[in-house]
Amino acid sequence: MRSVFSVRALIWVGGLIGIVVAVLAPPWSEEWREIGPLAVVLGVALIGLFGELSALAHSARAKPVARHLRDTRPADGAVGIAPMAGMRREPNPCDPRFRCFISREPDASIAIDRDLETRTPLPLLGRVVLISVFIGRDGHSWTGAEIARAHTAMLRAGAWIEREAIRWNAPVNLEVAETYFVVDDEQPEDVEVSFFPKGETMQPFEAHAVTKALSSASRAAIRLGFLDAVDLIAEINPRVRADARVWLLHPRQAGHSLAVPHDETELAGVSLAVCYACEANFPEPLIRPPFTDPVTIVHELLHLFGASDKYGVSLRAFPARSVTSREIMRLDESSLSRSRIDPLTAREIGWLS
Repeated sequence: MRSVFSVRALIWVGGLIGIVVAVLAPPWSEEWREIGPLAVVLGVALIGLFGELSALAHSARAKPVARHLRDTRPADGAVGIAPMAGMRREPNPCDPRFRCFISREPDASIAIDRDLETRTPLPLLGRVVLISVFIGRDGHSWTGAEIARAHTAMLRAGAWIEREAIRWNAPVNLEVAETYFVVDDEQPEDVEVSFFPKGETMQPFEAHAVTKALSSASRAAIRLGFLDAVDLIAEINPRVRADARVWLLHPRQAGHSLAVPHDETELAGVSLAVCYACEANFPEPLIRPPFTDPVTIVHELLHLFGASDKYGVSLRAFPARSVTSREIMRLDESSLSRSRIDPLTAREIGWLS
């Protein structure tokens, strides 16, 4: 990127020198006094256009720069708890290892991590921290016990990913943020049905699900005292040291969990997934206690790091031995212990070259 800027700077400096030479060097004759300056302007515009095209071509040819990892420890199968600096919080009554956000500490002197990743955090390597926002819906708030069980599911999901990373010899260390956020959202939402491809078939799902997820995140952020979701993430991410930070929204309702594409968020490099308390094609009130499924967490988290869905398609459609029925992105297995990351997904998330 710096070399691209250097090329552009050289071209524009050359253009400015050309203007000076063109204006001062030749004596303008009577007939050129009006058309001369116009010719100079057109010439400079052409030089600038040439410079921009050259920079674009150089950028297209340039190889992407690999993300520098701070944490290159090999996976150990143990999920840590990541501190969050400069926060007032209270311990969860059922699992005091985790604490509910109350407010930011005023005038706190904290070590803030300013070296944030601004590109898509791919591949799935280094220290990855999960940060959760629990959103009460349909007149029911998340209880301390329910949040504690959800954290247990996140710890299980992280441990499973690390065990798979050990199998693939990938340096990955998952952690769950010590501080979580809780808010209620009673904004009524209409459900629009549309059809989307699911493997080799078309199935009905909620339309505009990504837009609604981002809107819900912003409403939650406002209730927590931030300007919007962008402000929340920009303020909190530097307080957690990591190579990548993944935000999980936990609506207390049934719905179709999803990973929000990076190019559809307002903040570069943000990883955001919605994990409903029960899986259903469309958002609807819960009729039983919420259950945070570690399989769902793993599936959506891998999406954020480049893994593609592999369900609804015959295994014969994939290259030989690249995908099996136990592949986590197929969801053929409801048990996390029987699932695995196969070669094709390992390649997608950067574990296999």
